[in-house]
Amino acid sequence: MTKSPTRNRKQPKLLTSTGMVIAIALISVVLIGLLYMSSRPSGSGGTVQFRDIHGLGFSSDGSQLSVPAHDGLRIFMDGQWQVPNLPVNDYMGYSPTDNGFYSSGHPGPGSGLINPLGLVTSADGGQTINTLAFAGETDFHIMGVGYESHTVYVLNSAPNSQLSTGLYYTSNEGQTWEQSLMQGISTRPFQIAVHPTQASVIALATEGGLFLSNDSGNTFTQVSQNAPISSASFDPNGSRLIFGYQRLNLYNLDNGEINALQTPTITGDDAIGFIAVSPVSDEIAFATYNKDIYLSADNGLSWAQIAQQGIGES
Repeated sequence: MTKSPTRNRKQPKLLTSTGMVIAIALISVVLIGLLYMSSRPSGSGGTVQFRDIHGLGFSSDGSQLSVPAHDGLRIFMDGQWQVPNLPVNDYMGYSPTDNGFYSSGHPGPGSGLINPLGLVTSADGGQTINTLAFAGETDFHIMGVGYESHTVYVLNSAPNSQLSTGLYYTSNEGQTWEQSLMQGISTRPFQIAVHPTQASVIALATEGGLFLSNDSGNTFTQVSQNAPISSASFDPNGSRLIFGYQRLNLYNLDNGEINALQTPTITGDDAIGFIAVSPVSDEIAFATYNKDIYLSADNGLSWAQIAQQGIGES
């Protein structure tokens, strides 16, 4: 009698319930890992991408240019772009100081921070975040901090537990706040710049020009033409104020003179969004609304483009 070929064929073993559980767990781990990797910002030491740009700042030693984006920080260092292994918080109002940065915004996935962040600070480049005030209440989009004084100014757009709308400042890490009268401002502010050491000296970049205050924002004087100014930043040594819309200008705080700075061509609806000045060298950087980033190593005499339309190339 001829045996059926199917009778001698080895039948596959069925997984036990324990085996099925282990297999499903392994598949889940792989899928989660793939999803996590796909959600991480792309590029490190090569090409990086920016969904948005929410600020700009040099480290205290001048070695790194930090760019807060929608999904965490990007770093430009030694001619290379990097995506550091840091929590991917969505920082708004990002303001570098001599020992770290202050910010607001929203927490990243799995961070454990309350949304919105309120007012926060970090002294280790964003590895750990210290909450100062208004967690779960306010996301400050327009804020500025004195580089050495650490006096924080915020433009509050909606009332919270302590502040109504308007311009406020704190010199004790958010424990108490004072309101500024903002006399002389009748045009929409875009950005706040705070003098590095003189806490009472601030500037507002507005749609109607650049305004300067010497009394903590109670009264302002216009120091530029009646035209939009989208960004402003004090030099960390406190001697000048750099500002602009589609070109950069220098305001000398000692004599009030304004001089145009050589600037790459910016046209159309693009404009300068953020300006950063190195505290230890002649480096200046700025980013535009269209996510172009330019870097000068010679105090604005020449420029190199290090990011174009949200893509940074090393």
